[in-house]
Amino acid sequence: MNLIVLDAAQAELEEAQAYYLQHATPNIAAAFVVDYESSTRRILQFPKLGTPVSRYLRILPMRHFPYSIIYLAAAETITIHAVAHQRRRPGYWGGRR
Repeated sequence: MNLIVLDAAQAELEEAQAYYLQHATPNIAAAFVVDYESSTRRILQFPKLGTPVSRYLRILPMRHFPYSIIYLAAAETITIHAVAHQRRRPGYWGGRR
């Protein structure tokens, strides 16, 4: 299974990590990245794990941070569309391709 991360989703991941570096500690920022990586591994292993939010997209909350991964599961590819904070601008990622 291949993993593709859209540029916008990668930017969101990096922004969240930078936020935790600035407002918390380097250990918290590192834990955020570990949680993201753990979530993506679970998605790669079990593509239908997330809850469907549209005809094509699924959402999986991260375990320890208030972020969710929005992704498209295809036959051989998982495409991450967003790394979205759970309380900010709900659904903004709906039009990403």
